[in-house]
Amino acid sequence: MLAGGTHKHRLLIDAVALERRVALLENPDQDTERLSRVWIDRGGPARFDVHLGRITEVLRELSAAMVALDGISDGMLPLDRASGPLHEGQWVLVQISRLGFEDKGVKLTGRIAIEGAGMILRPGGRVIELPRKLKDDAKRAELAALLKSIQADDDGLMLRSIALEWDAPAIEGEYKLLKSQWQKAQAAFANPTKPLLVCKAQSDLDQMIERHLMAGGECIVDGTDEFVRLRGELKARGCSDTNLMRHTGTRLLFDDQDVEAALSDVLNPRVNLVGGGWIAIDQATALCAIDVNAGGSDAGREAEARAIDLNLRAAAEIIHQIRLRNIGGLVVIDPLRMKSKAGRDKIDEAIKQAFGAELDGAVQIGGFTRLGLYEFSRQRAGKSLAAQIVSKPDNVRLNAQSALNTIVRAAIAEARNGMAGALRLAVAPRMAKMLADHADAIQILGKEFGVAPEIVADPTLDEDAYRLEKK
Repeated sequence: MLAGGTHKHRLLIDAVALERRVALLENPDQDTERLSRVWIDRGGPARFDVHLGRITEVLRELSAAMVALDGISDGMLPLDRASGPLHEGQWVLVQISRLGFEDKGVKLTGRIAIEGAGMILRPGGRVIELPRKLKDDAKRAELAALLKSIQADDDGLMLRSIALEWDAPAIEGEYKLLKSQWQKAQAAFANPTKPLLVCKAQSDLDQMIERHLMAGGECIVDGTDEFVRLRGELKARGCSDTNLMRHTGTRLLFDDQDVEAALSDVLNPRVNLVGGGWIAIDQATALCAIDVNAGGSDAGREAEARAIDLNLRAAAEIIHQIRLRNIGGLVVIDPLRMKSKAGRDKIDEAIKQAFGAELDGAVQIGGFTRLGLYEFSRQRAGKSLAAQIVSKPDNVRLNAQSALNTIVRAAIAEARNGMAGALRLAVAPRMAKMLADHADAIQILGKEFGVAPEIVADPTLDEDAYRLEKK
């Protein structure tokens, strides 16, 4: 679900540690605000990254070539996705079309498409494309003329629907940003010395943040570098930055806005329902099972009416939790038993309405089975939130990356409350090694405290625990 630019949506960005966390808050009834989505971004290779690579081997039997890349394993470039014949040792500009996973390697393409929040640039593509949803002939002609006036070097330009609301300077600014990335890639190709990541793709998360900001949505950022970067993106597009705010104060942003407390609930398999009853969420490898429980609520009511009412309340909460926890794959719900077809139809319709636009492709509804279960599948979009935070699905212990970022954020919170000077930071041995291997972490702590603390390994501490003291 993408954030829009209305008073019903607010983005909070925590970028103080080694990872970036983004929270989407919604207030659909305009009285209460609720955490709707959380993204955790730890960097790494991304789909659509552009690399300067070198052909290491041409595999005629597979109609593909292997390409050495910067910082990741070699990728496979299908010959029909390359521009011209290939030979061993040749330098090529390629783009990641599919990231490697399990036993599958990185897949590449030589047909470059640089994506922005409101436009896609295809070098040499020549064609100008406008969103099909735009039916106004006069507006289409106006936008086509604008794109034609800024088009250079036979670039192909495809305008996204979100950019239909942008003014001319914003569209021109978007094109200049994308064009500068392609020019950087061309400069590297002209003087190759080693495989190089020449153009870091904008992630889906970055595109969502920019769309939210450019639509006027409120965004609060904790982290100087991220705030400056986003403000620069807006200014480059000629947009106002009044809706972009920097968090200040002694508390971290997620603590100040009660997001940290809500995040801890995401790891809890039990979710209480408003009005009584609860649901249990059990995430496994093959599927996610969700059980609806009355828990003694409305015990005096007629059984069928009680079951329908509780299942309707559960349906809305289940879809909310599916999105919040980023659960994909097969989902099986065990609702309270209902005898009437009318009752089952109400639940089916409630689930479909809650999914909304996701029914256009991301969600496939199976409906009620003969055993009274309700099934649907949801397209996976990366790891679930729990998989990113904890070490194992059945274990609430934080994984190593989460523990490291928890310690860094906690230390920063102490710095904001006055702790400074020559300090000693005691952590578990594994965390001490990770800190030693992460120069960025030491640099972050050094900025906050004035001087980087001395890191001490203490085997008595848990991996997410620390002790900060004066030397």
